[in-house]
Amino acid sequence: MRLGTSLKTQAFTLVEMLIAMGIAVAIIAVTLTTSVALQKSLYSVDNYFGTHMQQIRIVDYLARDIRRGLSVYASADKHTVTVTLPRYIIQAGDADATGSNVGTPRAPSLAVVNRDYNINYLPTSASSPSVVVYSINGSSILRTEDNVVTTIASSTDNLLPETVDVELANTEYTSTAITFQPLSVADRNGTVVYSTAYLRNRRRATPTPSPTP
Repeated sequence: MRLGTSLKTQAFTLVEMLIAMGIAVAIIAVTLTTSVALQKSLYSVDNYFGTHMQQIRIVDYLARDIRRGLSVYASADKHTVTVTLPRYIIQAGDADATGSNVGTPRAPSLAVVNRDYNINYLPTSASSPSVVVYSINGSSILRTEDNVVTTIASSTDNLLPETVDVELANTEYTSTAITFQPLSVADRNGTVVYSTAYLRNRRRATPTPSPTP
């Protein structure tokens, strides 16, 4: 017995082919658009948190130096901060250096002038304290101590720290606000990080009340 073979050929019509191609193109276009949007979103989020970490680094560096400082000065534009630091460690060439004590901590001394209490770590000679300057150079934040420059933050978003020095009746502190411009929006007001640091080495005595007769 011989089986018959059907000679009828089945295939898509031209209209069906066009519809199928249109659907495939739409799916590919949606996939590519979603992928590009997701990549941009992930890049923006990574850039935001990366720059935020640099904000925290600036705050940590600046607050540490101000707390250890003897004095602090903020420029009129609030973008440059100068801090004088005690020389906590005995260095070669200091008046109190004996050779064996080089590299060891220096004992503090207390000076009282006009009710102004100041803790000092300077040697007995006229040696000056270290000078630390925070400044903006393009998109970088620089820390310069005794002519040694360290880049503590660098961002294409132009990190902008602003520091105000406030002197009160019995103490002194600085208030710093650091902002940056995210890639996704033009407004930088929502990125502000605030920091307040007090000078621990400077304390003013409050007036002593007169004894009651």
